[in-house]
Amino acid sequence: MSFFKNIVEKMRQSEVLSDIRSSSFRDILNGNIFTKKFIRRQFWLILLLVTISIVYIDNRFASEKQIEYSLSLKRKIQDAKYESLTISAELMKISTQTNIQNLLESKGMKLKTGKTPPIVIE
Repeated sequence: MSFFKNIVEKMRQSEVLSDIRSSSFRDILNGNIFTKKFIRRQFWLILLLVTISIVYIDNRFASEKQIEYSLSLKRKIQDAKYESLTISAELMKISTQTNIQNLLESKGMKLKTGKTPPIVIE
């Protein structure tokens, strides 16, 4: 633990950090904070962090957009499935034997179902 205490003490006594501590809110608003020695020395690190943050935010927006697109496709597939089931059920209802006979009678065709079963030829 004394190792960390030594590091903390060195940081407190550091002239560079005391320069940062002496800056005020006005320095931040004016942009004078960027003239401090600590900030100038850490410029590339700050630039790297800003770049990584921008890439992270862009990646998040892109992934949210893909998730939204995926969900919309799933909804479309589900709607198509339900529509297919509905059409299939209507087709089954229309193609029953009694409905076909009623349709033929309404059209005036004189077709009737056979009384004898079909013969199976082997």
